[in-house]
Amino acid sequence: MTVYTCAILALLYHHALKLIFHSTTTLSSFFITLALFISDIFLAIMWFMQQFFRITIIYHDEFPENLEKVMKRSDFPALDVFICTADPYKEPPMRLVNTALSVMAYDYPTEKISANISDDGGS
Repeated sequence: MTVYTCAILALLYHHALKLIFHSTTTLSSFFITLALFISDIFLAIMWFMQQFFRITIIYHDEFPENLEKVMKRSDFPALDVFICTADPYKEPPMRLVNTALSVMAYDYPTEKISANISDDGGS
């Protein structure tokens, strides 16, 4: 974030210097530079405001046991789980089997869940 802040400040400084000290420019180039300066200020403000949302840590408390109090098990949404495989030397097949078994062990209605295993041909 510090690098981006320095880069934005350097860009705004460059635009300000160009507006102030280049008096040999024409009126049209002055307005073009002024428009770019204003748009860069606007985008810099938007970027700074967005960073506050990214820095803020959000904690969520999950209560899956309360889900059945809100809706019936037959009303649960359908759940698709995709398991992607890679080269068997980089990702052992036992890890794939463990992942598929853990998906099958979900406490979820069996008619609402589907597990898909994707193979790229290398395994």
